Formats: sequence, C-alpha cells, structure tokens
Amino acid sequence: MTRAFLMAWLLALTATSTVAFALSRSDGAAAQLPVPTPGIPVPGVPAPTTVSQAVLKVGDTLRVEGAAMGCQVTRRGARTVLECRRDGSLSGTYGTFMSDRTLTVARFRSNRTAQTILTARHGGGWRACVRTARRSRVAAVSRGCR
Repeated sequence: MTRAFLMAWLLALTATSTVAFALSRSDGAAAQLPVPTPGIPVPGVPAPTTVSQAVLKVGDTLRVEGAAMGCQVTRRGARTVLECRRDGSLSGTYGTFMSDRTLTVARFRSNRTAQTILTARHGGGWRACVRTARRSRVAAVSRGCR
C-alpha cells in the first residue's frame, strides 16, 4: 500500500465521516425523523435526543464547526456532486468529489489545478493514480487517471 494511497483513503474516510456527521446535525425541517430506539437509562447520563437529517440542494454549502473545512453541493455535467475541501489556500491540500456513482480524491497543485490521486465507483472498483512510480503495478493499473 503506497503512502499516497493511504493518505487519500484516510482523507476520503475523514471527509465522508465529517459530511455524514455534519448533515445529521441540523434542524432538518424538510427531512424525515429517524425512528427513536429505546435505550437503557444510565444515571447521570442524559437521554439521547432524536437527530434529524438535512436535505441539501445544488448551491447549498455547509461548514464544520471547529474545523477549517466545508462542503458544497454542485453540478458537474448531469450529476449532483458533493465537493469537500479545506478552507484557505488550496495548494498542497486534498479535496473529495462524491456523486451518487463515483468518488474522486484530488491533490491541489495550486489554487487552480489539481491532480486526481484516487477514483472509485460505488459498488465497483477503485484506482489509485500514481504518476511518480512508473514501474510499479499501481502505475500500470492507473492509466487513465488525470
């Protein structure tokens, strides 16, 4: 497992977890309420509250409290995409782009250009895009990544 792949995987996992957590913490006026599950009361611990989900539309953004990162719902071609990245200068940072079919992780070379380092299809395969290791198996498999 290459270091770039591991970093990309950890970033994608962190971004996906952060987005799922952030989306589940809102007033959610238009969302369905989850079914409450009964729990065993523990003295001194408050009972869990029912948390609703928010429904985002194209153009909506969200920010993570206490972290310099956020996400935006955009449209790329005919697909709705959730783009998540760190705030501030993009150079040297990573971003995730997730649609209902695919996930792409990119490393920004500058504020305007990025290199794809991982692509995956939900329910399908994945591809690590390594440009520097030309003789490795990963580089042979990753033809087609931009």
